[in-house]
Amino acid sequence: MSESRGERRDAASFVPASLVMQIVGLGLLVGTLATAREDSIAMWVVYLSSLACWFVFHFLVEHRPRIAGAALVLAAAMPAVAAAWADDSTAVIMVSVVLGRYTAWRLPRTSAIWLVFGGCLVLTLASSAVGGSGLGDLAGYTLVILLLTLLGLNQRQYQLRAEQAEQLLHQNTLMQQEQAQVAVLGERARIAREIHDVLAHSLGALSVQLKAADSLLEAGDVSAARDRVQRSNRLADEGLAEASAAVAALRDDVASLPEMLTDLVDQFGRDHHTVVRLTTTGTPRPLPSGPTVAVVRATREALTNAAKHAPGSEVTALLDYGPGSIRLEVRNDIPRASFGNDRPVSGYGLIGMRERLALVGGTLEAGPGDGDRTWRLVVEIPA
Repeated sequence: MSESRGERRDAASFVPASLVMQIVGLGLLVGTLATAREDSIAMWVVYLSSLACWFVFHFLVEHRPRIAGAALVLAAAMPAVAAAWADDSTAVIMVSVVLGRYTAWRLPRTSAIWLVFGGCLVLTLASSAVGGSGLGDLAGYTLVILLLTLLGLNQRQYQLRAEQAEQLLHQNTLMQQEQAQVAVLGERARIAREIHDVLAHSLGALSVQLKAADSLLEAGDVSAARDRVQRSNRLADEGLAEASAAVAALRDDVASLPEMLTDLVDQFGRDHHTVVRLTTTGTPRPLPSGPTVAVVRATREALTNAAKHAPGSEVTALLDYGPGSIRLEVRNDIPRASFGNDRPVSGYGLIGMRERLALVGGTLEAGPGDGDRTWRLVVEIPA
């Protein structure tokens, strides 16, 4: 449906130019015949036949272009051959007008146009020379035929450029539609990723804790079950915070990175009775919501790991606004033996954090530092 409408618009855009050429050409032909000083009936038959071929072309050009083109060539060839017997220049003018219309037609190939032009010009000059026309007349005939042919070619080029412009505009519209579709799909993927991250982490961990609490209650260990329920409550609160952050990120409505990190470390310190020191260096600058939320989640994961593997250990966080990037380092003192042979991961884990940061062009490094006396996590994003 849309393509047929586009084709109708393309065809309609060329109707005015074709109509102008038809009216002007017909006016020239009728005016030439009305002022012709011709006594030969045979010449009038040639003229009227040429005019009839002119009308045949315009009647069949849309539905039978090949037949229409042949009729137009015949309309030019007949007066060109009969120019030797004409009493005036009517035949030459008719050849010129018909050639101008033919060369203005955008359907024929360039080679066909020059072949028809050259043939009609040679026939006209040869016939006129046989009829006794002098060099001055032949030069004038050549000039008239060439002038109207060039005018037709100019009209043809204008139509072709207009057609190309329409095609480029159509392609540009299609490209914009595709870009909009890609943007919509990207936004859907982003929403799905945010929802998955929040639900998979929060609900998954909450389910584990509740199942453990149920098992402890069946075993009669009320104290341990109560501890599991309290953990579930904290996980629910963290899940709500994650959901709020995800919604804010989707709406591009998040606070600044230093402000969000300050709230995070304050809340985390109160909940886990842990000292968390946050230091910011450099000149803070705005950051898109996606990278901001990714850095905050990585920080939350690092703090959770510290509380899990080194409870009560002091945690330091350094946020540095460099010239081309923003770097966050979270470090906590912890005996290496506390890790065993595994890296301290929880929730999303290091792999999940790396994937999220990679989506915003960031990187993550995690491992022991200071001779295996500390554990450090470093996040860096371009900004």
